[in-house]
Amino acid sequence: MLAPYGTPDLQRPAIATDTPLQRTLREQQTLLDSAGVGIVFLRQRSVVRCNQRYAEIFGYASPEQLVGLNTEAFYPDREAFRELGRSAYPVLVQGESFRVERQLRRRDGTLFWGNLTGRLINPQDTTDGSIWIVDNIDDHKRAQAALNAAVREKQLLFDSAMVGIVFLRDRHLTRCNGHFEQMLGYEAGELMGSSSRRWYASDAAWEEVGQRCYPLMATGNPYEGEVELCRKDGTTVICEVRSKSIDPADPSQGSIWITMDITDRKQAQAALARAHEHLEQQVQDRTRELRETVDNLHREITERKADQERIYWLAHYDALTGLPNRALLAERAQQAIQLAQDNNTPLAVIFLDLDHFKHVNDSLGHRVGDNLLVQIARRLRAVVRDKDTVARLGGDEFILLLPGANAHGAARVAGKLQEASRQHYQIDHHELTMAPSMGIALFPQDGADFDTLTQSADVAMYRAKLDGRNTFRFFTPEMQAQSVRALQLENALRRALERDQFHLHYQPQMSLSTGSVHSVEALLRWQHPQLGGVSPAEFIPIAEDSGQILQIGEWVLRTALAQLKAWRSSGFPGLTMAVNLSAIQFRQPQLPELVSRMLAEFDLPPDSLELELTEGVAVDDPHAAVATMDQLHARGVRMSMDDFGTGYSSLSQLKRFQIFKLKIDQSFVRDLGDDSNDRAIVSAIIRMAQALGMRTTAEGVETAGQLAFLREQGCDEAQGYHLSTPLPPDELELFMRRHTRTAEPAHYQI
Repeated sequence: MLAPYGTPDLQRPAIATDTPLQRTLREQQTLLDSAGVGIVFLRQRSVVRCNQRYAEIFGYASPEQLVGLNTEAFYPDREAFRELGRSAYPVLVQGESFRVERQLRRRDGTLFWGNLTGRLINPQDTTDGSIWIVDNIDDHKRAQAALNAAVREKQLLFDSAMVGIVFLRDRHLTRCNGHFEQMLGYEAGELMGSSSRRWYASDAAWEEVGQRCYPLMATGNPYEGEVELCRKDGTTVICEVRSKSIDPADPSQGSIWITMDITDRKQAQAALARAHEHLEQQVQDRTRELRETVDNLHREITERKADQERIYWLAHYDALTGLPNRALLAERAQQAIQLAQDNNTPLAVIFLDLDHFKHVNDSLGHRVGDNLLVQIARRLRAVVRDKDTVARLGGDEFILLLPGANAHGAARVAGKLQEASRQHYQIDHHELTMAPSMGIALFPQDGADFDTLTQSADVAMYRAKLDGRNTFRFFTPEMQAQSVRALQLENALRRALERDQFHLHYQPQMSLSTGSVHSVEALLRWQHPQLGGVSPAEFIPIAEDSGQILQIGEWVLRTALAQLKAWRSSGFPGLTMAVNLSAIQFRQPQLPELVSRMLAEFDLPPDSLELELTEGVAVDDPHAAVATMDQLHARGVRMSMDDFGTGYSSLSQLKRFQIFKLKIDQSFVRDLGDDSNDRAIVSAIIRMAQALGMRTTAEGVETAGQLAFLREQGCDEAQGYHLSTPLPPDELELFMRRHTRTAEPAHYQI
């Protein structure tokens, strides 16, 4: 197996029949075939001859397949092959055997550990080659590693145990852990070899413990009991002791003792006993007093009964709303399911979650949120029948248990809940509206037990949220599959950043007057090694619900600004970058400071960044939105309103927002050639933006006709597949350079 060596040619034909040489060769072959290890003859880095076992070790069917192979193929890499040669050569040329353990490589590329023994056939002439014996010791290596790990774990347990561990032989200490030494106040190693008499107060105490323990341990049984020991400073320590002979048949092997200091516990028990005696005396005194006043006794009984009722109420009802809690709901659900099974009657469960309730707590405080939950609970209870159960699970989640309700009945209840939610709630001077998202599960098709029914209703509620909130959905098996998909994506999303699975594409926003690219929009992409490309429309809501959107959003902002800095330094000094913000990011109080810090980090002017917000971000809480926009505007950062026209913002709100640009939603641009209403809406948005001093960008431009209409109406910019798809950074740079060279302000066409 070593390159520099070979073996004599053992396959040359014999001159005479059945010569001593032939007999020797046959005997040699028999030896090779019978050997339990691999044997090979090498010459000049190549296999001359080997036995069957050697071929099997390296994954070959027969020795003939290895003849002529270069031995470098049997090592993990060339360096390992050469290193073995450097180590072996000085030993072999001295005529000695070289032994070593090395990792080797089989024919299929797998690695294993082998024990190698090599020797030169003729140390005086290395060209005669060498013979090597190979033994597969992979299993031995793994067993040794497992043994070493077990020894380390045992030692760690010994050293880290919070009890004293002592090994005695002939009542002399042979080994103990640090806890035992510390417990008795000795330095490390100070007790080694000492007689166990050293930690007893007297000879009598030492002898008494021996008489108790050793006869029992001699029969193979463990001893358990309490023993008084003596610390180095003479103070007493009471220990709980467990001891056992290592080998009852051979007392010379000694015994192991586990000791736990229970001095404090014993003192506490003694104090408790004294307190109990004192309490008994007090009870007797109190009993005499109580006999004197029967009225006081009756009052105490009444108060105790009230306390028991209060305890029951607290265990079964929500302290804030007075609704049944999870425990009482489970009891009633079990009864309702049993009744539905016995009578073959329907049963429905509604899982209700309040949309955007967290905004109330974040903006108005938990006191307002708690008062709102109390009023919502009253309204929910007023909608259902007396035999129905409305329970609060916690937070803003409620469960409605509807015995006897089929799909039609459950839908009717959900509709009544929606109708009730349209009426506002008055909390102090706040007028609030809170809409529910609801999921409905039916017994028994959606679950035969309450946990399954609740899970199914929860999945359906989640679908209601995905479908726009303030609605209800019935559970379907497809939802369960989608829920599993959502959970799979959520788990994968937690590692996506650290595993560099995210990347950004950039879509140019073209000036309709010059044809050049003044700004680009950063668009997040996720490429998972198993799931493939995952759509932002699918994973962004999951990132928002799971709270991961903040880390992801910060990464997007940092990556986009780093790319913008690179482009500005390579010939695009006036380029700006548009980055989308989610509602959760926008509501973070530290957002303005974070944006300024990143701009400073990349030495970029504030007006080079454009933050895109949806109408919903501003409409949900206009007061907070105005405050955040004012801070960003004061720092010089530009803001645009994305998908304009699809939300519910009013002109009175719009004029208060520090908006630099309106982005016309692609739903209006798509039918510009066929729909006069869309043309009127787009024209009106452009005129309104011009009147308010805002720029406009049309999204989703896919035809030359759409582009021509937008230019005629005075739209400032456009983006869409007609101009360019979102591109990786290097491709977008080529696109921008091409349009920088060819753009003609007077006759620009795309």
